[in-house]
Amino acid sequence: MPARAAHTLSRVSLLVVAPEWLTSAAADVESIGSSLTAAHLAAAFPTGGIAAAAADEVSQAVAALFASYGREYQALGARAGAFGQQFVQALNSAAGSYADAEATSALLLQPVQQNLLGAANAATEAVVGRPFIGSGSAAGTGVADAAIYDANLLIQREFGIYNFSDWRGWAAFVLDYTWGSPGTALGYGVQIINAFYPNSNYDPALSALAGSHVYRGGIGLPGFATTVGNVTTHLGTGPGATDVMLNHEEVHVWQNRLFGPLFTTSYAAWLAGGYVVGTGYWLLHPNQDWFSLVETAAYYDNPWEVWAYANDNNWPPPGANPALLWPAWTDPVLLYPARADLLAPFM
Repeated sequence: MPARAAHTLSRVSLLVVAPEWLTSAAADVESIGSSLTAAHLAAAFPTGGIAAAAADEVSQAVAALFASYGREYQALGARAGAFGQQFVQALNSAAGSYADAEATSALLLQPVQQNLLGAANAATEAVVGRPFIGSGSAAGTGVADAAIYDANLLIQREFGIYNFSDWRGWAAFVLDYTWGSPGTALGYGVQIINAFYPNSNYDPALSALAGSHVYRGGIGLPGFATTVGNVTTHLGTGPGATDVMLNHEEVHVWQNRLFGPLFTTSYAAWLAGGYVVGTGYWLLHPNQDWFSLVETAAYYDNPWEVWAYANDNNWPPPGANPALLWPAWTDPVLLYPARADLLAPFM
């Protein structure tokens, strides 16, 4: 039979050593050794020179026996002290050796680390114009630093709109992430877009006042503020912008929180249906402006929008086309007597 090759297995121990622990242990052992040496010296005469209890031979023999034990004890104590000193020296030597080894390893690995970091930074800088890891400033100068900083800022911003000292803040928080979560998720999408949109201008003061996220700029239709979930974008900076936010757009924020997916789906369905109605009316009346007809049927006549415009005392809206605008006496929202009272406790 062919002989099976012999394999020699070597085992490598994974050992983690902290030099400062070795130094501390050496100091503790040395302190214990000093205490034992002092005790040995104090007991040297009482144990090595025991006097006989009487003058007879038996007493002298017993005293000599115990005295010999005492001298042996002192000899053992001296050897133990010497061993303790050697052990302390070994610990201190080991601590120094490991510290030197760590310093040498760090010195050898530093060029490798710098080369890897330089390669990563060069590749990232070529793509996005910034190094991957920056110099360690507050916001960082690298992509990784900026990502961490932006993540912390996003978390602070997301929860900063809720006034947790008031029940309405707790209600807003719970509703945003339960019943109103579909709209909240869409709002996250708007915030992500605005993060890359030039001059989005997030307004933290107005956001805290309104209890929702407010962007003065950002993505949006010209001349219109847009609210998605708990995010209002493209509000503008005009003199009436704050009033529009607090009395119109904030109505949509609470519509999403209180009506959840019913609000989101019915609003979208009305937009689609209004487009069809406005286009159909234009086909019958081609002399009318198509965009104005579609805008009125899909947007201004939307009961959710009528609610918001009425709450802002801005009905009928001046931009609507009278040809398709709901008459006030036929609008289901305006006829609902508790319309204004429903959202009053929350706003």
